[in-house]
Amino acid sequence: MKEIWLNSELVYEGLIFNVRKGRARLEDGTEAHREIVEHGGGVGIVPVLDDRVILVRQFRIAVNEEMLEIPAGRIEPGEDVEARARIELEEECGYTAGRMVRVASCFCSPGFTNERDYIYLAFDLVKTEQRLEFDERVELVEVPVSEIDERMARFEFDDGKTIIGLRELQAYLRK
Repeated sequence: MKEIWLNSELVYEGLIFNVRKGRARLEDGTEAHREIVEHGGGVGIVPVLDDRVILVRQFRIAVNEEMLEIPAGRIEPGEDVEARARIELEEECGYTAGRMVRVASCFCSPGFTNERDYIYLAFDLVKTEQRLEFDERVELVEVPVSEIDERMARFEFDDGKTIIGLRELQAYLRK
């Protein structure tokens, strides 16, 4: 079941994403309107420090609330995914990782965007210096690993990459 663009046009070109709209032909010949957000993808990192994970609390204007998330960032075109994860870990949290383990990748919302996030666990952390970008305002929050399941059951995490990352950490630690 494949769809093929009949025509499309870039209607918005931004710094973070582009928007494309057009018409597509479905496998049975039906034509349909489509709008997509083109995004280069991102990384999310679950930093494990002894028996805790380091999360970031930040305001997200898109949902008009503070979110508790794993550190994350956007991948630049042609950039190595693990290298970006290491950069984001140091920028947002002020740590480098001795060991990174890729545990998942997922399309964020494939009904309208091609954004794919890659999720890493970061171990053997070494303290360096936090280097936030000019527009980043984050608070570091340490959560005991022993509390993750209970906090998940209370729906304390709303961000998809964070939920996936924390669940993947729990699965990794159970091995």
